[in-house]
Amino acid sequence: MKLNLQSIFAAFLVVQLSACASAPVADNTRPAWINNPGNGVSAAAGMNVRGRAAQEELATLRAREEFAKRFGVSINSMQSMNTSVTNGRTYTVGSDSANENSHQTDIKAVIKAKWLDQERDELWVWLVPAN
Repeated sequence: MKLNLQSIFAAFLVVQLSACASAPVADNTRPAWINNPGNGVSAAAGMNVRGRAAQEELATLRAREEFAKRFGVSINSMQSMNTSVTNGRTYTVGSDSANENSHQTDIKAVIKAKWLDQERDELWVWLVPAN
């Protein structure tokens, strides 16, 4: 009887510990505004060697460019990345510049939402007209 009680307790303990050990499932559901941004625009940027802030800046720049096209604003931007490999080490250098020409000065937009696609390490931003 004592052995039976000990085995039941051990089984109960194993079940409880295994329940605690399971990892929570991350909700990586793609938001609807990515494919249907309404009167706004959505844009993404992949992983950036300069970190998450640079990734967000690039996604925002891309969204602003797309948003500006709707209002006849001209944004010329150039981005370059040079990667070299020497003795098994990789070196990446990047630069970017942007020039903006506008005949309409009242174009205002704000970021309404951000979403990180964890599988692809892409950061999406949703830019909408400011009220």
